[in-house]
Amino acid sequence: MDIYGTATTAITQLIQVAIFIKGVISDMRSYEEDRATIQLKLDLQLVSLEMFYRRLLDKEGGLLIKKPPLSERATNAICGLLIKMNGVLAEYSEIISRYDLRSDLAVPTDADDNNNSSTAVDERRFTEWKNRGLKQVREKWKNLKLKGFHWALFDRERLLAVLSSYKEWSDNLRDLMQHFAQEAMYEMADAGVAGLSLAANAGLESVAKRQKVAAEPHAPDGFAELGGEIVDEASRSDGFQLARWVRADSSSRVMVEYRDYPAGLLEDDLDPEGIMDLKQPIRDLAWLLQNSSFADSDANAEQVEQPLIYSLQCIGYQDQVDKKRFALIYQLPFSVADQPESKAPLLLTLHERILQIEMKTKHPQKPPLGSRFEIAYCISLSLSNIHGSRWLHKNISSQGILLFQREEKGIRPLQPGFSGRGCLAFLNDWEYARPMDSRTHMRGDFDAVRNLYRHPDRQGAPGREFARKHDIYALGVVLLEIGMWRTMPQLFASRIKDAQRTGKLPRAKDVYQALLSLAQISLANEMGSNYSAAVIACLKGDFAQSSDVDFSLDFREKVIDRMSIGLKL
Repeated sequence: MDIYGTATTAITQLIQVAIFIKGVISDMRSYEEDRATIQLKLDLQLVSLEMFYRRLLDKEGGLLIKKPPLSERATNAICGLLIKMNGVLAEYSEIISRYDLRSDLAVPTDADDNNNSSTAVDERRFTEWKNRGLKQVREKWKNLKLKGFHWALFDRERLLAVLSSYKEWSDNLRDLMQHFAQEAMYEMADAGVAGLSLAANAGLESVAKRQKVAAEPHAPDGFAELGGEIVDEASRSDGFQLARWVRADSSSRVMVEYRDYPAGLLEDDLDPEGIMDLKQPIRDLAWLLQNSSFADSDANAEQVEQPLIYSLQCIGYQDQVDKKRFALIYQLPFSVADQPESKAPLLLTLHERILQIEMKTKHPQKPPLGSRFEIAYCISLSLSNIHGSRWLHKNISSQGILLFQREEKGIRPLQPGFSGRGCLAFLNDWEYARPMDSRTHMRGDFDAVRNLYRHPDRQGAPGREFARKHDIYALGVVLLEIGMWRTMPQLFASRIKDAQRTGKLPRAKDVYQALLSLAQISLANEMGSNYSAAVIACLKGDFAQSSDVDFSLDFREKVIDRMSIGLKL
């Protein structure tokens, strides 16, 4: 297959169709109410397509031309998504061909361009392409004698449905771009404001920012702790504390993670320099989290959406010397004042939700299959995009995942008995998070429960540096909990009790085999073969090792895509 030629044709036709639809509906009376909304959707897609065109096809550094080339798997994935995007819009493309509009929507050429190549499309020429195409379509469409079934394609409801379907594939391509365009992301980040503008056009601004921060993981000298006072409230969820952050002129509700001082800071003979060195890691972590834009709080309807990472946005930290602890402070995803009266806790972890029981039957309040797939999909997608930003989480467990629900007006606390669609799982507990290229600390941890979530290489006294596969293993354990709707302490109660009695962790190999057995038999019966296969792949680390790109693509196919199937249940 001529990958470059196929991609060029596919993206060109997508741009032509978007311009064509935008031109046709610009004067249609039936679109009076929705014209602005649909025009905005088309404009956002054109912005994305322009970036894809330039990043993939540019003669100088396009990803489909550069040396060394992308792997066959990566190029096939790109072309596959472009073909699917074209498939959604195929009927509109057929109209363009049937009524001989292709030449009116052709890529403009430039006599001054020595290459005279249709792929040399800079910002000026792309704008010319759009404006000329819109003008030609608006002048010609009224005189075209379209057949009735062609006019039916411009029915408002049908067109909105088509654009929604198209956007799903476009978002998939955008998410993939962060994995096989890491060099491009570094270039964008290094280019400052102009570079971040380019990244924003592709829906990758947050990725570029996270990668730039990851490349410089130490807090600058001027990074200070937050002022004000943190006043704890009664509500607490596993390690997450609801609190009020009180300043001189205002106060707000926040979520706080407290971290006790490490043992070294409790010694009496430390000099100021030694104290500063021991406190530096928490400053670095707070700075990284604050500047990494994990939350989607800056989402703007007039900008291309960013790859989703469901997590709370870190505001900063406090060093509470009198209590010998640090406080990492996070913004809540909703306004507490706007919430209706409810007995529901404002914070609820996945672990706590699994433990909830029906008061009458004493049985677990197990959500339907679709809701469990939704939770699993949220977490899997977030982890993929965290890794795409060159980060590692290092502490994934059901105790570190907060659940909320999404409604038309926004996000709110998960309500008692909620089992419908719109459940969101926010990945938190970032205590050990770090950029991929940073050094791993090999400190041991012999907590029996925490080690159940860890890869055999990382249990007890870790034998290997932390890598992506270790995060993915922990994800597999959490996905198993979601599918079985039982926590690890419930599934491994006897092993935990033995560990606490003997002071020895369960054999890592035995735990691994027990998890695999549960996934292969019990989980398959509960959630189906697709879900089971995704969990097994996570536990085995069964992903392509030929390159980082192929690893990421394989993870998407074997985990995220399988979880997305369950969203339709």
